[in-house]
Amino acid sequence: MNPVLHSILNPWIWWSGPPSPGWTHGLETYWPIVVQGILVSVALGLIGCFLVVRGTSLLGDALSHSVLPGIVIGFLIGGSLHSPWILVGATIVGMLAALLVETVHSNSRVKEDASLGIIFTTMFALGVVMINLYAGQADLDPGCVLYGNIEHFVINRGGMIPMSWVLGGIIVAMIVFYRPLLVSTFDPELAQSLGIPARTVHYVMMAVLSLTVVASFEAVGAILAVALLIMPGATARLWTDRMPRMLMFAAAHGIVATLLGYWISHPTMVDTSASGAMTVAGFAIFLLSWLFAPRQGVLMQALVRRKLDRMIVSENLIKTMTEISAGQWDHPVVSEQKLRDELRISDKLFATAVERAIGSGWVERRPDRTLAMTDRGNAVANRLARAHVLWENFLEQKVGLAPDHVHDAAEWIEHHLNEENVRELDELLAAAPGEKSPSES
Repeated sequence: MNPVLHSILNPWIWWSGPPSPGWTHGLETYWPIVVQGILVSVALGLIGCFLVVRGTSLLGDALSHSVLPGIVIGFLIGGSLHSPWILVGATIVGMLAALLVETVHSNSRVKEDASLGIIFTTMFALGVVMINLYAGQADLDPGCVLYGNIEHFVINRGGMIPMSWVLGGIIVAMIVFYRPLLVSTFDPELAQSLGIPARTVHYVMMAVLSLTVVASFEAVGAILAVALLIMPGATARLWTDRMPRMLMFAAAHGIVATLLGYWISHPTMVDTSASGAMTVAGFAIFLLSWLFAPRQGVLMQALVRRKLDRMIVSENLIKTMTEISAGQWDHPVVSEQKLRDELRISDKLFATAVERAIGSGWVERRPDRTLAMTDRGNAVANRLARAHVLWENFLEQKVGLAPDHVHDAAEWIEHHLNEENVRELDELLAAAPGEKSPSES
């Protein structure tokens, strides 16, 4: 391999093996892997929270690729992979890439995702061309692009210092500039109205992201850096909507994923790339959160939908009792067979709805296999009917829908309006000039 190219790629070429006396010493020998992994994961995860909330996660992917020309230029100027010129060059190129994406998107019909794809692939290709131009023909080592070489820090422990400074700077900056950063993230237009330079905040964040990606490149490479950038924030978003908690969750995600990844990568377990194992562990945490998070988890949402479906069937049961009782609105009595035929649902679902209605005190079962509605059930049926009429009137008067387009929507929304919602809706309709509230008609 050409000496120049080898010098550029050497830290990311897969290391041939651990130093003597082997892995039996565990963390006593290999603690730099864990420390560097935590530094990288936490730093990328904190920035990733803001990208996830802003909906610009793909921009992190773009910058992790587009900084390659800056790395090459910095190496050629400084003559060393550890030269500060690499950080300077990569940061400048990263900001240039972000500016180009914004310029292409704002001044043409090209959408933002398309401009990202064009710019970051072009910048990465430019970096490859520059390496070949100055280093001769050679293939890029997969470790350079995919997984880095975090094991190298067992030998080069001083390599952890730049990442430590970067993480410390990120934490300090987030504490000092938390408010403008938060407002700019959630509502750039509000930030501008408050005098916060949202665009400047955006480009400063891109510069910090470029710096962080470059500082972590040696440990986790370009592709895995994207995973560690996005997964902690995406995982934290499943657990909370508040940014302070998101940041804490993301940091905890990075620490746990690093420890699990190191354990998985140990020769006594899987014996694989530590950085790759950390990413897989991070995805496992995301997967568990996606399934079991208390509010946003798939299983919890399925349980909520199931509970809601059963509630709707039970409410439809007592509503149907009033509809088929020939105007007998007060405590109607309907046979179970007639009610089942009218609802047209399975026997199992009907039995569940009846038991739920009985358990809620809405109906009582009589010995002759009829159901009699109670005072409580009568109140619920009246609320449903009133909510239905109010919502139909709202769609007609406030939204402007035709009368024959409002029934189905009201049939669904009536189950989601509680007594307070019904009262507020009634007041809203009554406030319209020249119109009567449905409760007055």
